[in-house]
Parts: sequence; C-alpha cells; structure tokens
Amino acid sequence: MTRKQSIFTLAGVYVGTVIGAGFASGQEVLQFFGKYGYKGIPGIIVITILFSLLGALVLNTVYMKKIRGFGEFTTLYFGKAFFVVINIVLIFLLFISYVVMLSGSGAVIYENFQIPCVYGIFIMAVITFYVFVFGIKGIAKANNIAVPFLILAILWIGINVICKNKALFSNFYTYPLQSMDLGDPTNIPEMFKFSMISFINKNNWLWSALLYISFNSIGAIVVMSSLQPLIADRKAAILGGILGGAVLGILAMVILISLLILYTNIIGIEVPMIVVAGSLGMVWKQIYGVVLLLAMFTTAIANGYGCISGIANLTKIDIKIISAIVCTISIPLATLGFKKLVVFFYPLFGYIGMLFICAVVFKNRIKHRGFY
Repeated sequence: MTRKQSIFTLAGVYVGTVIGAGFASGQEVLQFFGKYGYKGIPGIIVITILFSLLGALVLNTVYMKKIRGFGEFTTLYFGKAFFVVINIVLIFLLFISYVVMLSGSGAVIYENFQIPCVYGIFIMAVITFYVFVFGIKGIAKANNIAVPFLILAILWIGINVICKNKALFSNFYTYPLQSMDLGDPTNIPEMFKFSMISFINKNNWLWSALLYISFNSIGAIVVMSSLQPLIADRKAAILGGILGGAVLGILAMVILISLLILYTNIIGIEVPMIVVAGSLGMVWKQIYGVVLLLAMFTTAIANGYGCISGIANLTKIDIKIISAIVCTISIPLATLGFKKLVVFFYPLFGYIGMLFICAVVFKNRIKHRGFY
C-alpha cells in the first residue's frame, strides 16, 4: 500500500467510525451545537481541531509502538493491572452500541421502505458478519466503499440547501430545542446518546464540543488501535488522522449551517437532515434514507469489530467464531428495545472517552514532548 492509499484508507476508517446515525441524521450537531445558534460554529471549529489532533496522536502511537490491537493500546496507557477491567467495560459498551445500530437499521428500513424491522435487523447482522470475517482489512474495504458516498451525499445536499437559501439563518441566536419523544419506538436508537447532556449540561458551546469529542473518541480509538497493518509510514499515520478529523469537521459544519438555515422547520423533528434533504425534493429525501443506513452500517462494523476483537484478546477464541456468536445473539436483542439500558450506559462513553483522551494527550506530552 502506497503512502497516499494509506492516508485515504486511514482517514476513511476514521470518518466511517464516527459518522453514525446520530451524526448523519443531524441530531448530534443539532443537540450539541445547533441550540447555540451562530455560537455553535466555533464549537465545530474546536471539534475539527480536536478530531484531527486525536487521530494524528493515536495513529502515530499505533505506528511507532507497533500496536496491533486495543488490548496493547490499553496496556500501554493504563498498564496491565487495569487491562481486564477496562476491556470488559468497553466490550460491553461496544456490544450495546452494535445492537443499537442493528435496531436502528431495522427502524430506518421500515420507515423508508416498509420492510418489517426484523428483516432489516437480520440483513444488517448478516452483512456486518461478512465484514467481520475479513478482520480489519474488511473494515477498511467497507469504509472505502461507503464513506465516499456518505461524504458526497452530505456535502451535496448541505451545500445546495445553503446556496438555495443564501445562507440566511432562521436560528442566528439561540432557541430552545423541543425535546424528542423517547417513548416513540420509531426513534433512531443512537439518539439516546444525547441523554448524556442531561448528566452534564454546562449550557456552553465549548463544553458541548469537549463532551462531543469525548463521547465519539471511544469507538474511534478502539478501531484506530487496530489499523497498524494499514499504516504505510509515520507520515501516513499523522496525515491520515489529520485528514479524517478535517473531513469530520467539514461535514459537521455543512450540517450545522443547513440546520440553522432551516431551524424553524426541523424543531422537534427526529431526523432533521431528512427534512433538509426533502427541501430539495422527494428523491433526495429517499437518497438520504440510504445515507442513514450506510452511516449505521459503518458505525455497526466499527463498534462490532471493537467488541469482537476485545473478546478475542481476552479469550483467545477464533475471531470468526466470536463474530458468529455476537451477530447471532444481537439479532433477537435488537428487536427488544433498549431504551432505559442505552440511556444509562451511553453517557459512560463520554466519561471513559475523556479518560482516554487525557491519557493519550498527557502521556505523549510528558514522555515524548509531542509526537515521536
């Protein structure tokens, strides 16, 4: 793999891991930044910088230390004493997130294509299992196919809405958000991550930015710690992380501005970007339904693989066997509904994410005085 190929592959996996249904639906950006009006824009700038720094730091560490999995990454930063405890907690959280993505895919398929949820869940489980069988190279290939479409679709729709409306914000300042009905079974499950705001709400765009980064860092670090075979050299590692972070920031900015323009139309809407896409025509609304499914898919394979590789590190069981077991167990669980469970556990991603970010930043700064 050439350096150029490596950079784009690393960036693609990074972007695909973070762009979940919440990101693509617009709810993440709306809840964390849109509620601050124009002040959400500097928040997006902050997360762009932090995403780029985090990606560069983690991938650089993975390459220089020859880390081949999250187990080695955990040991490097927290020592062997905490290895088992941290991995068990993360395996459980990643499993919950994987199940939630399956459940969400079923809901989206039902809403957009009138196919029963259980079939959508089964189809997503089968496709993700097929990817898991090929390991990290399967994850990379899947992202190389899905992520470019995600990026182009979001940019095309967002930019067209911005140009069509001449960038006139309907929410320039701050307006209260109408809370979502979490009792509605058609809600996209990943939206429950926003319950973490009720745990820590500083009503500050900078705090929202830090909270947003900490939440999304867990899945990203788990996957990036396994990307050593895809890193051509140190420069590719750093540039791949920076490029991935920059793309995430650009997409978030386009989504934010689109939402601020059509803010009065999307207040209280569960999937605001569907409304944004619908403003360009019914065809684009249907296309964005596919975008949401792809976003769930990329997040599902990232979290599912993180869970599976974590179990493999602890048990030494063949990863194909673990993949089959995890995917099989997840299908019936995804049909049950995990509202209370997800509301309780998703905030833990934020707290644990902060822990890992602090460990990565401070250990690199103290021990290495920056990059290696």
